[in-house]
Amino acid sequence: MRSFDYLKTAIRQQGHTLQQVADASCMTKGYLSKLLDAKIKSPSVQKLEALHRFLGLEFLRGDKTVGVVFGKFYPLHTGHIYLIQRACSQMDELHIIMGHDELRDRELFENSAMSQQPTVGDRLRWLLQTFKYQKNIIIYSFNEEGIEPYPYGWHIWSKGVKTFLREKGITPNYVYTSEIADAEMYQQHLGINTMLVDPVRSFMNISGTLIRQDPFRYWESIPTEVKPFFVRTVAILGGESSGKSTLVNKLANIFNTTSAWEYRCDYVFSHLGGDEIALQYSDYDKIALGQAQYIDFAVKYANKVTFIDTDFITIQAFCLKHETCEHPFLQALIDEYHFDLVILLENNVPWAGDGLYNPGGSSVDCCQFQSILITMLQKNNVNFVHMREDNYDILFLRCVELVKELLNGKIEHKD
Repeated sequence: MRSFDYLKTAIRQQGHTLQQVADASCMTKGYLSKLLDAKIKSPSVQKLEALHRFLGLEFLRGDKTVGVVFGKFYPLHTGHIYLIQRACSQMDELHIIMGHDELRDRELFENSAMSQQPTVGDRLRWLLQTFKYQKNIIIYSFNEEGIEPYPYGWHIWSKGVKTFLREKGITPNYVYTSEIADAEMYQQHLGINTMLVDPVRSFMNISGTLIRQDPFRYWESIPTEVKPFFVRTVAILGGESSGKSTLVNKLANIFNTTSAWEYRCDYVFSHLGGDEIALQYSDYDKIALGQAQYIDFAVKYANKVTFIDTDFITIQAFCLKHETCEHPFLQALIDEYHFDLVILLENNVPWAGDGLYNPGGSSVDCCQFQSILITMLQKNNVNFVHMREDNYDILFLRCVELVKELLNGKIEHKD
């Protein structure tokens, strides 16, 4: 049992009370008392570190084990997570070092079926979000630009890594990997023992290459925090009585996924008493923000695709029609949110107004609004499919086919 008399001496010399020390070290006074009297067999390392830090004393852990995992995480997948979870359960500290190279990463994206290229920030966020509750995991990014692409360039890469580890104060005992070929190279170039985890992929038979080539085929191997990046978004647009809300509901049901309802309906009921007669310019930024939250929620929990009832261009078109000017906040969201497939419906189905954003109720007003909407879509360089069918079933079936084509990669989507 270790003696902590030196801690008692430091507390006494610095004039602290036990309560002050306990509060500063995130422990109870009772726990601290037992700790100082060596009555706790396995004291918390975190509490000991906090106690030493508060007293300004060096905390030495001769038995501390340190591991490191290298990877591109392009994207992070369940195989990575299995490797990291095994490693962090065996080590006191695990350092994850995410390598990035702008040219290499761009080439990986161009040779993939991904709809957009993940940034360095995206990849770091996936790691940080996935492991945010595991305090013995530390995550870094490492610039690998100028190094010959893998599997070559080990000599130059290892020199850069050694410098990086030294600058960060990391002295690893082990490198963890699932790649047999890499294990030998880590040992040879870094001089660090290597631990192989599931090298034959008996538990997690997945790779970043497979996901990049066909993310929806390997959907279950994409972590929760990463899935929203791959979700396809389908926006259904149109004026009142175009049937978009009904269509969104049907499509979400068919594809077993989420949808984002038109927030302005909720806003009119909750803030305007259920009648848009009191709607004014200052309401549009609030409606847009609510719509953005609805969209973000739908994307986060979607099953490969989500359906959006009304986009920011439509809200801007209403603003222009009713307030005779555009709203800058709406334009900012138009520039920020891009959808993989935009479907514009015609106002050629039986009238069923909702009593909210009523463009007028007449066919003339409906045509005028449709014209404004088309002009704004073109102004913002938004490609869209214009549906002119006046039969619900034909319209529905055509939309289903468009969505299936999108999911199969037959529709060109955003970059």
